[in-house]
Amino acid sequence: MSGESASIPGYMSAWGTHWNTLVVADRFQGKTVVFIAFLISGLINFVFLASMAIRWLEGNLGFKILRLTTLLMIPFCWIVFYDESLVPREGHILWVAGMVVTLFSDSLSSSSREVPAASTS
Repeated sequence: MSGESASIPGYMSAWGTHWNTLVVADRFQGKTVVFIAFLISGLINFVFLASMAIRWLEGNLGFKILRLTTLLMIPFCWIVFYDESLVPREGHILWVAGMVVTLFSDSLSSSSREVPAASTS
């Protein structure tokens, strides 16, 4: 690592993870963890969208599994950042925060709707 860090737009990062894992996979010789991190980071948006579609169409169990999977995929992005000497900026933080809020929006809305029962004395 040179000590220098770079920043690129999120859409370029998403495209780069797909390109690197599918087309130039030979650059990962001896770096299995980094290859897996690139692969998982490239799939996170698809898993997130699938979880939202399942939540909207089907129901709870599939959504809960994909919600947990999406959350567990986020740290793999940080491995990619480290390997590529990239700096996660405000866009990454907003992206992660937006996914978390969206994935748990049903929990947030149901807890705000609960009204304490009135005491009958």
